Amino acid sequence: MSKKILVLCGSPRKHGNTDLLSDAFLKGASEAGFEAEKIYIRDKQINGCMGCSVCQKNGGSCVQKDDMAEIYKKMTAADIIVLASPVYFYTWSSQMKTLLDRSFAMEQTLKNKVFYLISAGAAPTKDYMKTMQICFEQYVDCFRRGGNQIGGSVFGLSADRSGAVSGSDEERQAYELGKNMR
Repeated sequence: MSKKILVLCGSPRKHGNTDLLSDAFLKGASEAGFEAEKIYIRDKQINGCMGCSVCQKNGGSCVQKDDMAEIYKKMTAADIIVLASPVYFYTWSSQMKTLLDRSFAMEQTLKNKVFYLISAGAAPTKDYMKTMQICFEQYVDCFRRGGNQIGGSVFGLSADRSGAVSGSDEERQAYELGKNMR
């Protein structure tokens, strides 16, 4: 049975650089025989976390009734979760940050997943991506008790215009990362 990949795309723009990198990742994964789904967070109604912690007392069920309920199910069913977000002020887009905050409900239940990070930004070097990488690693660390791990990351650099990553080394890296998952 093939592994299931869930790409959570946190860019407010479809077909932007982060989206192009995630498509390259998915192309490689498809060629390797993986089953995949991409969700555009911008198309979902996801409210901010209320910080009530009820989800921590009732087995991970959030009291809010919005599109996160569907995403919780898809995250649980996936073997591999790809967080695809442009870098905004050194970290997640607001769309992705809202989803990550709401995944607090899954802290006790999300188990045996491999996480990947795909990101793009206008910064010319990886030095500017350190905060994003640290945020990603610390996010996954919240779920370490469940046997979750990091699979890898790709950063599209100097992506200051639409399509900047097309044909880039980073696009090839994203493809290879998807193709070489196990």
